[in-house]
Amino acid sequence: MAKKIEFNIELVKKFSFWVLVPLVLLLAFIFNFLAVGAISKKFDERKKALESTKGSVEKIRQDKAHPNNNTIDDVNTLTEELRGRFVTAWTTLEKAQRERNVWPEDAQAAFIDEVSKLKFGDSISESSRELYFNFMRRHIPKLEARLDRRRVQVNTGGEWKDKEGSGADAIRSLGGSRTSSGTLSDNNMEREVGIVEWPNPEIRNIIGWDMLPNSIEVWYAQEDLWVYESLIWVITESNIGASSPHSAVVKRIESMLIGQQASHELSRQLSVQSTGGGGGDDGGSGMRPGAGAPPPPRMPPPGGARGPGGAGGASGANSTLTEEETAKIKRHERYVDANNVPLSAETPSPFGEFNRMPICLRLIVDRQRIPDILVNCANCAMPIDVLSVRINPGAGGASARQGGSNQTPNTGASDGGRQITMDGSSGLDSIYGANAVPIEIYGCINIFNPVDQNITQKNNETNP
Repeated sequence: MAKKIEFNIELVKKFSFWVLVPLVLLLAFIFNFLAVGAISKKFDERKKALESTKGSVEKIRQDKAHPNNNTIDDVNTLTEELRGRFVTAWTTLEKAQRERNVWPEDAQAAFIDEVSKLKFGDSISESSRELYFNFMRRHIPKLEARLDRRRVQVNTGGEWKDKEGSGADAIRSLGGSRTSSGTLSDNNMEREVGIVEWPNPEIRNIIGWDMLPNSIEVWYAQEDLWVYESLIWVITESNIGASSPHSAVVKRIESMLIGQQASHELSRQLSVQSTGGGGGDDGGSGMRPGAGAPPPPRMPPPGGARGPGGAGGASGANSTLTEEETAKIKRHERYVDANNVPLSAETPSPFGEFNRMPICLRLIVDRQRIPDILVNCANCAMPIDVLSVRINPGAGGASARQGGSNQTPNTGASDGGRQITMDGSSGLDSIYGANAVPIEIYGCINIFNPVDQNITQKNNETNP
């Protein structure tokens, strides 16, 4: 047995090479297989990572929104294109407004020749200002005549003539009697003529000058005149074909406020609507209620008290005021910002393209024709951006909103202390015919400035 084992050992020793070589090869194959598998796995992982990175880079390269050089060039090109459109729109709107609102031809050629070469605020010669002063004295009564303002006439030798002096404005109070012939108390010596009642024409405030106006007063007076002409056009266009207050769409103008007179009225009304304030003052129908902070306390214009120039304007009578001081008084709260809050004289307009002038109309109209009035507001020479319309203002909130209430809403008008209501013969329908109703229209007019390349370039630089 011992020999057999010893023989086997010897045999193994003799053939060890042939035994070890296959074993080594087998082990090498196993180790190679394991190594190749590990390397292949790492290779695949690395390849996948590199392909992912490459995909991200390619996506960034092709993404036009990514701030690479190509994208920056595209943004600059688009910005320049938008800037061109902005300038074109500004130029078009300003030109259209300028063409619709020209210096009146009857203001004398010498005056027009001079001011047509100037820009707003430039100095105007004394001779031209005198021409304008005389022109405005003639022109304001013509605008009232264009409106066919109701007035008193007297019978002089069988010929009816407008009554001169303060008596010409002695139109009967709201609710006063009128005969079917239109005479005053059957008095054949005096009568009322015209269509639209306007007891206190605010347009006369433009020429509240006791002496020759200075240059800045002329510029602002003409701006006021263009606005008033647009408002008067709205009423005359609405009243085409009317022959009396009963057949007119706009029957009475309680007030026609612009600029300083209207700024706080607009801010207060839109503030009440945005905060949902209640009470009798919140009645009526609000259309497009505006936004904005509550109006600030009304401050006196810079430079002291208001001059005799009417709506917060300095008059030429106050010779101690410089042009700059007059400009501050005129501009104070004349325009409003984007939230319809009045701007002080020192506050620059947030809009380089235009100034927003507020307007407030209080009218008695035919309720069925209110849409026509609003359309005319949009179509006038100085288009009005209507922000709010109140129907039957001053009425109790519930009755105004419900419309068909049996209550008698307050129109805000009175006759000798007697409340004017809408209930039958004692209301407005007995004075102006069926469907007569008071309304308030609040809005803004954008008065465009000439195109300023500095502003457009600044916008281009701040919005790359």
